[in-house]
Amino acid sequence: MIGAYQLQLVRPDKAGSIFFFPMGARDCYHALSFITWYMDKNRPLPSHKDFDPYREKDFQRRKKKKFPKPLYKSRIPTPEATPEQQAEREKYWRG
Repeated sequence: MIGAYQLQLVRPDKAGSIFFFPMGARDCYHALSFITWYMDKNRPLPSHKDFDPYREKDFQRRKKKKFPKPLYKSRIPTPEATPEQQAEREKYWRG
């Protein structure tokens, strides 16, 4: 698309391989925010059934560390899976 933003990664290999994220064609900032959400270990896991088996263990791991602030800024809100978990996280952040 002419004039559209597109998220792309350039690998530091000898060939300089480039990987284009097709989901970033409309709004690369939104696509990058989603990838950041997934990769940031201080955020809850994204809402998808594939992550459900790991969600509670991840919540307990972050709780043990007193819910550190996210590593990177994002335009996507990243709440906990349940309102109770979200309230517990906010308690630490206000504390």
